[in-house]
Amino acid sequence: MKPDPVKPAPLTDDVLVEALAFVKAANPFVEYTWGWETGRFIDFRWAGNNVLRRADDALFFEKHCTLLRRGDNLVGLIVAEYGRDDHCILTQSEDPATVDWAVQWLLDRRDGQRLTLYPSDEATWVHEVLEGHGFARGDVAEMGWGFDLGDVPDPFEPEGFVVEPIRGPEDFAGIDRCLSMAFGRELGREAVLESLAGNPVFLPELSVVARAANGDVAAYCRGTVDANTGVGSIDPVATRPDYQRRGLGKAVVLRCFDEQRRHGGTMSFIGSGPRGSDGSQLYEKLNPASITSYSEWAPRELPATSRQSPAGI
Repeated sequence: MKPDPVKPAPLTDDVLVEALAFVKAANPFVEYTWGWETGRFIDFRWAGNNVLRRADDALFFEKHCTLLRRGDNLVGLIVAEYGRDDHCILTQSEDPATVDWAVQWLLDRRDGQRLTLYPSDEATWVHEVLEGHGFARGDVAEMGWGFDLGDVPDPFEPEGFVVEPIRGPEDFAGIDRCLSMAFGRELGREAVLESLAGNPVFLPELSVVARAANGDVAAYCRGTVDANTGVGSIDPVATRPDYQRRGLGKAVVLRCFDEQRRHGGTMSFIGSGPRGSDGSQLYEKLNPASITSYSEWAPRELPATSRQSPAGI
């Protein structure tokens, strides 16, 4: 007996609760397969492009996330986080048939335009599907660092700084400046921070700052956690250039780990650039329990392109 055919549909807000439950139930499988979990899905819906591109693309989320069903069952999500050629295909377990269908659907829709996917280098079952569609593996685009929250260093507070959860929206301007200076972005992400604070799993205790004596937000990180599965994540981690090399990035991450554990977390994941990047050098020193690399895959006749840094906020 043949399985029910796959039927795609836009992931609209009226089915968002179902989609979020799907991703939660897939934790941590989707993390080890695509570098995604609840936190990254929350980011995709409530932050980054979905907020900043609202003026010229009011339906960014609906256009770049597709729900896949077999009959009444939700079996997968297709996500283009940056809304271009980047895609991942979230399933709750190894499901080559659904991934195979999704890849062909994407190829048909793109009509020869570049398509890139970023499965982990350990997800060989995905590689087999992609090779069957003429894809080839490129360079490592991202690293995923997994931490056992029962086996990480204790939090600490560098001299001259207070490491604490955000006090509220009054911190958004300082966080915006910290992110802009750390990542070379223009100011103006306060609307993103406000949107994130309104998402259904936001916990202000997991947004941590290192505050200088003059009130500057010198470093910042934001975490999520799903108490049902124990899976959490942290993204972004940022330190202002004028406050770097004082252990502030490490301090905010370890405080966030501690808060995630208090809220039922047992493991936490952080993404970074390839080995040698600033983030990877920090996370490698924090006793990771797992290290996963994600390479870019694209059809052989089209060149693969470097993945952007995780959007986070």
